[in-house]
Amino acid sequence: MRKALVTLVIGESFNKMFNDLCRKNWNLYCEKFGYELIVIDTPLDNSERAQKRSPSWQKLLILSQPWSKDYNRIVWVDSDVLINTKHAYDIIDGVPEDKVGVVDAYGIPTREIFEISIKRMYESWDKSNTKYVNNIEPKDYYLNRKLPGENLHTVIQAGVFVCSPIFHKQIFEYVYNNYEDGRGNEYNYENPALSYELLRNNLVEFISFRFNFCVLEMMAAFYPSELNELVSKKSIMSRVLNKLRRMVGIKEEDKYKKTVLKNLYDLSIFMHFAGCAKDMYLMEDFIEQ
Repeated sequence: MRKALVTLVIGESFNKMFNDLCRKNWNLYCEKFGYELIVIDTPLDNSERAQKRSPSWQKLLILSQPWSKDYNRIVWVDSDVLINTKHAYDIIDGVPEDKVGVVDAYGIPTREIFEISIKRMYESWDKSNTKYVNNIEPKDYYLNRKLPGENLHTVIQAGVFVCSPIFHKQIFEYVYNNYEDGRGNEYNYENPALSYELLRNNLVEFISFRFNFCVLEMMAAFYPSELNELVSKKSIMSRVLNKLRRMVGIKEEDKYKKTVLKNLYDLSIFMHFAGCAKDMYLMEDFIEQ
């Protein structure tokens, strides 16, 4: 069986971050479990439509590439992920070939804890005037995006997924070609449409949340003070204060945050820095290279 682990890095800053932190780290996982690493650094679609929406949509085109036919299974991983190989296992284990293996976004790490963490995130975003869409219940996630998902009780997290060129090329292309974006980041790009179509067509096999161990959600659940600090850094005043701290050598906050991130990394397999990618550089001393 041939397997590939695929990502997309478009732009100088994303390329630098991937090469600085991820490439060697990911290669350890690929070598351990027999994957070929494919890093796409140019757009798969250069049309005017594609340029008007996030590059995140283009993950739906990986199965449309000629090279995809050479693989039985393909694993997509967003480029803001660090891998902990030490206690890892193969992500495709237990995922039938005709299913898309993916994490339940509302189950990170459990349904009960996620309900607490999402409310904490909303409170933090309210304080920082950060735009978001209020989706306490999974059905709200769809309805607030004008998708008829009132009978759906889960939402996928599309930052990591297992797929098959034979079984999933058609539905990925369908979502890419038939849904639009046109709204802010808070609407989550391709995620709502892909989640809706995969779930209603019974194409999902849920996998361990450790394969999409989202930092923001875990901080909100177990380190809420760090979440508030992370969100507050988006304000102008906080950015000025943080710059002054760095200038005078005050790094106690970074020390504590490193400890927090190391604790989370030890629990994860694929640690996803969605919404906080700059914090990946705090992991340089801990990640496997």
